[in-house]
Amino acid sequence: MKITVYYEDKRHPTVLDVPDEDCEIWVETDYQKRLAAVEDKSSVARRTPQQIMDEECNKPTFNSHQRETRRHVSLDALDVDDNYIPGAEDVMPDFSDEEYADLYDAIRKLKPQQQKLLKKVFWEEMKQIEIARSEGVYWTAIQNRLVRIYARLKKLLEE
Repeated sequence: MKITVYYEDKRHPTVLDVPDEDCEIWVETDYQKRLAAVEDKSSVARRTPQQIMDEECNKPTFNSHQRETRRHVSLDALDVDDNYIPGAEDVMPDFSDEEYADLYDAIRKLKPQQQKLLKKVFWEEMKQIEIARSEGVYWTAIQNRLVRIYARLKKLLEE
């Protein structure tokens, strides 16, 4: 079965040839997952592999998330001759105990919903899009909330 994947640009799709057996498993898994998520079982119908791909991967929010993820991946790579090119190190700077205490004090001064959002992002490692879906808002709302939180933390730490 052929499935079309649109990667950031609908003008240049990629067509995958997926074995029918794999598609059947994918359709059934998707159907069972969606059945478990709703109370009215009669409203759930099986989707085609293309419908699943469109819903899960071909949406603008998915592609936007992929762009966001690529911005944060390691810069280490191989050059054209397969030689290792080390990128910028993504290391945590050494903080003193006093600096950690200041950070935690600043976090404690945030509103409870801001603290919960930081917990989801940094401790539970949830993606912004997942948080947005769970709260029923656009991912940009979560992004804006984080910008305000970072600004507030910066201000508190500078005091």
